Amino acid sequence: MDDGGYISTLDAVLGLAVVFILTASFINTGTAPVDDTLEASDVLDAMASYPADKPLLEELAESPNSTLASGFLNGTLEGMNYNLTMDNGSGEVTVASRGSMGDAENIDTSVACWGTVIFRLYVWR
Repeated sequence: MDDGGYISTLDAVLGLAVVFILTASFINTGTAPVDDTLEASDVLDAMASYPADKPLLEELAESPNSTLASGFLNGTLEGMNYNLTMDNGSGEVTVASRGSMGDAENIDTSVACWGTVIFRLYVWR
C-alpha cells in the first residue's frame, strides 16, 4: 500500500462513524405518548396540602364529609371515576365515590396517612 491508503481508510471510517451517530440520534428522538391524566398519588398529595390553613385530608380525618370530598374530586378528576375510602381503625369506610369498580380496568391506587387515619384513593376511567 502506498502512504495515502491508511489516511484514506481512516478518513472513510471517521466519516461513516459521523453518519452512524447522526442516524442513531434521529432514530431515537421519537416522542413517547403523554398521558395527561392525573394519578391517584397526585390527587391525594393535593388533598394533603390544599388549602394551606386546613388541608382537606385533615378535615376529612376529623369528620368525613362526602360533599366536601366529592366536590374536590369531581373538579379535579373530570371524566374519571374514583373511590375514596378512609380507615380510622374501626374499618374501611367509603367517603366519596363515582362509578363502579366492578368492571373497571387499570385502577390507579394511592394511600395517604393523616395522623392515625389511612386514606385510599382508587382512580380509573
